[in-house]
Amino acid sequence: MDSEHEGTGKVADNPVDSAFFDTLWPLILNENPCRLESESAEYFVPRQTFDQLHWHSMLSQVGYPGYETPQDLLCCGAAKRQAESEEEAERAQNKAAELQTAAALGDYEKGGSQGIRRVNKEVQHLRRQRERRQKLAYDFANRKYPWTVQTPSHELGFVLTPELRAAFSCPMEREILEAIYHYNCRLMLIDASTEICVEDFKRWVKFRPYVQMLVLVRCPRVERHLQLLNVFQTMVVEENALNTWHQELQSSLRTGLKEAQSRDLFRNCADAFVFIFSRYRGICTCDTYKILRIM
Repeated sequence: MDSEHEGTGKVADNPVDSAFFDTLWPLILNENPCRLESESAEYFVPRQTFDQLHWHSMLSQVGYPGYETPQDLLCCGAAKRQAESEEEAERAQNKAAELQTAAALGDYEKGGSQGIRRVNKEVQHLRRQRERRQKLAYDFANRKYPWTVQTPSHELGFVLTPELRAAFSCPMEREILEAIYHYNCRLMLIDASTEICVEDFKRWVKFRPYVQMLVLVRCPRVERHLQLLNVFQTMVVEENALNTWHQELQSSLRTGLKEAQSRDLFRNCADAFVFIFSRYRGICTCDTYKILRIM
């Protein structure tokens, strides 16, 4: 009896048999279409855009697609009027600046009879202008450097005049100047020991218009002081206390020439150059020089 009641209870709980799902249920689904669509997105994208300008600006700032900033939504007439107002303001500013400049120049320019230049003055002025144009044309036609770059003074050469000799009162400095002139030296290489102070370098400043100058220093503090003079090009080298002074000079000479070539200070290796150094280690000045040439 219990088994029969249990069987009838199961039938009452499931009145629809499997035939319903096999035959009728597909027909019901075909007659009542229900499509489900789902899209994965990081944020909600509305299908209908808002017309309010406030919402346009807010949605465009946060990066929603299809929305532009209010500045881009201006009509053609408003944009044209805005451009015209900006141009008018700029013209007014330019006119005010021109009036101010003209008023300032009026205080310095001569007027009336005083503004008339004499004939001889006018002729001299025109002659100077013509000579200047001829010199510029000649320099441009025979230039070694780009026309926007002025030729360095040490490339122009110099004439050894009595006035120039008198400017170099020290006999050693005068000999170095004459050697630079006779051997056409383009580089001065100065080897500075640790005992040499900054004041000793100031006597070499007068040679800068005639040669390029590279100083090999062994103290970073001295290098910073030399860079403030804005005359020398510097390089820090390390001194080995185990080497003799002659070995140190040979090492600094090779290092200095290599650095000068890399900085384009010594282009032609066949040219002569001046090497200034201390005769012995521990001397507080550069007392010796040599005119050298790479063979």
